[in-house]
Order: sequence, then structure tokens, then C-alpha cells
Amino acid sequence: MIVIAVNLIVAEADADAFETRLRKHAANSLTQPGCKGFLVARDQEKPGSFHLWETYDDLDAFEEHKNAGFMADFREYSTPLVKERHLAICDLVPGGVAEHEGLVV
Repeated sequence: MIVIAVNLIVAEADADAFETRLRKHAANSLTQPGCKGFLVARDQEKPGSFHLWETYDDLDAFEEHKNAGFMADFREYSTPLVKERHLAICDLVPGGVAEHEGLVV
């Protein structure tokens, strides 16, 4: 399993609308068979900073995600808004999944 960790930074003036669109993007992502989880968080101190943690079966599933039609729509929407983007492709550490009341963290 792989984890994609992303930090997207937008102007604070755009942050509320961007959050709404990120929620839709996360829901779309979770419809893909290879996507096992998609968490979106908003920084408490920097409201324009969003952190995403996406989990996929493997790199092929992530490639499918990147090539999905809804991803093209999200890119078109987000590209003019995103001021900074940091992405890391990670391997899940064995035993590195904890579950509490149904939430995998």
C-alpha cells in the first residue's frame, strides 16, 4: 500500500470554496477501487493550507487516480488557485496503521 501526502496552499480568500471542492474531490476519489482512504485536513493556523493523505493499493491505482476524468476537472479548477504544492509518495510502514472508532489514522 502507498500513501500520498500532499500539502496545497491557496489564498485565504479562496480557502472556503477550495475546501468545498476538496470534499467533492475526496468523495470522487473514494469511488475508485484502488483508493483505500482519502483524508483532508485544514491547518488551524494557516486557513489556506490543506493537507491530504491518500492511500492506494499500489502505484498503478495512483496512476488511475491521476488519469481519472474528475481529476482533470479538479486540476482545471485548482491550478489557478494553488500557490504552493508539496507531494510525497510514501510506502506505508508495516504495522503503521492504527484504527480508532472506525477512523484509520
